[in-house]
Amino acid sequence: MSDTAICTDSSALLPTGAVERFEISVVPLAVRLDGEAFDERSGDVDDFYARLGKGAKAKTSQPSPAAFADAYAEAARCGKNYVLSIHLDARVSGTAHSAELAARDAEIPVTVVDTTTASFGVGVCVRAAARALEAGATFGEAARCAVELGGQMRNAFVARSGSGGRVAEGEEWTVLTFTNGATTAVASCGSAEAAIDAMAALVDDERAVEAAIGYAGSVVEDSADILAAMVGRSPHVVSVERYRVGPSIGAHTGPISFGLFWWPTAS
Repeated sequence: MSDTAICTDSSALLPTGAVERFEISVVPLAVRLDGEAFDERSGDVDDFYARLGKGAKAKTSQPSPAAFADAYAEAARCGKNYVLSIHLDARVSGTAHSAELAARDAEIPVTVVDTTTASFGVGVCVRAAARALEAGATFGEAARCAVELGGQMRNAFVARSGSGGRVAEGEEWTVLTFTNGATTAVASCGSAEAAIDAMAALVDDERAVEAAIGYAGSVVEDSADILAAMVGRSPHVVSVERYRVGPSIGAHTGPISFGLFWWPTAS
């Protein structure tokens, strides 16, 4: 068993199975819907998106340093000697900064990892670090694994009903990508079908890659299904997994959002 604990936050969209298998501590972001707290760990995700679709306003805020301090203290109580705290790009969220503030006074050494990616991409980096530790990697090697994979992570998504904040709302099916700390448009499409084609065409890496397709509101679940099928037919894609966009991300993308991540497969 590794002497290193892993911590992340709920915006990483980490699957429950991975949380349990690797005993990962997940610190929740604060989500508010029309001014009321919404617990994305127990709240009805479909209801969340239905309310957004009817005009409800959602906001998020990073976890407090105290929340991270509690997670690090628990790791120490469990006999861990180190903590890897792995989070989304610090250029778009104060989450990593909160983690760093807590790390200063932690009982055991804490390294905060900025993956330079976001959403499910962070979760992929978390799992890679956890697998590295499971295979006998050192604390530092696992941290480097997460950083390197974050730099290789690619993504594309649509968000027609974005909040107008980090992801702007648009009438067209604009294909977006999050790169270098910013969201930029890569294709302007007139329909969901055209956007799906454009996104699938981006996964043209000659290396073997893994991919993941997710969706926010149930209204675009079928679009995500079609995208997954198209991406899965690529000769370079060795596996395709699925995920649901949680409220801490959906608050910014809105309900009419789906997309994908892809990254080089482990050798």
